[in-house]
Amino acid sequence: MRKVLILSPNLDQALAVARFIRRYGKEWILHGGLLNGEKFSIIRAGYYDKMVNVRNLKGFEAYDCILPTGARSTYWMLTQIGDFQVGEVLYSRNNVLCFDKYSFIRKVAALGVPVPKTYKTFKEINDEYPIFYKPKFEKGGGARGIIRSRKDLEKLPNKHELIFQEYITGRTTYGVGFIAKNGKILTSFQHEELLSLPIEGGSAIYVRRFNDEKLLSYTQRIIHNLRFSGWGLAEFKYCNKRRDYVFMEVNAKLWASIEFALINNNKFLKYMFDISYPETPTCSALYIERLFALDLLECIPNIRYIIESDKIIRYCSLWNLPIIFMRNGVFSITQKLIKNSRIKRAHWQT
Repeated sequence: MRKVLILSPNLDQALAVARFIRRYGKEWILHGGLLNGEKFSIIRAGYYDKMVNVRNLKGFEAYDCILPTGARSTYWMLTQIGDFQVGEVLYSRNNVLCFDKYSFIRKVAALGVPVPKTYKTFKEINDEYPIFYKPKFEKGGGARGIIRSRKDLEKLPNKHELIFQEYITGRTTYGVGFIAKNGKILTSFQHEELLSLPIEGGSAIYVRRFNDEKLLSYTQRIIHNLRFSGWGLAEFKYCNKRRDYVFMEVNAKLWASIEFALINNNKFLKYMFDISYPETPTCSALYIERLFALDLLECIPNIRYIIESDKIIRYCSLWNLPIIFMRNGVFSITQKLIKNSRIKRAHWQT
């Protein structure tokens, strides 16, 4: 038997990989590794044979494979170890460049790939609203959204930790998931993300298969010129003004919607864990827990995706879904009431 330690084991991408290894990699023993600050989850723990706390590299020699999943654990591995190997795939320490969003987008722009106008600091912004903002440095999650005026900008906390970009209209994003070696893509899978959590851009809620050679060409250009080795997701939006795709970022980690890629493409886990299984061509998928995590007014009109999806993906038990929906619904209503009461108080004070 071989042992794998999956870091940040509560993340959806960790659970997706664990699910496939459990189902098709019978020779693997699965351990989940909790980094400092990550909490033990009874529901998530069921995916693993054992959960362990990870504070340093002690005990790593007991494992055949260490797999970081999210941005935090991937960056931790890079800073603690440098290059590391998962099966046939070498993940290079040079991928840390992808975590610095501003520097990386400048490198991509120099390759002739279209990118949105990007401001390193909020002080560079004139009156070119709306503006999209996100963390300067990838840590997993983080504040992101749209500001529509100077007033919105002034209200934004921790502005020094953000970069600001020209807002590309439309909610749809396009992803090219890949494994690469020395600048050559070994396998890839494209998807179209029509709904995200948060709405402005984040983890996929509803995705569809997609295929455009131009997206693959842009991704190959980036991977080749940067001599990328490892795995990640290149993200783009379509800009009607340019009539072309615009590069947004490379998430040099396992991405939150990776299960949709694993269902359709069995080469990812073949390269990483030497696991074989039949592909199940699936045109669309819905991550139902993320749908229920939306603001209630956003969630309700998008419930139609439950019917439209070929595959519904969940990581909690079925009986937990109504609880999640009710909890988030109550939270959403409460937040609306609080916001309305503040508006009324401000009106009375004037």
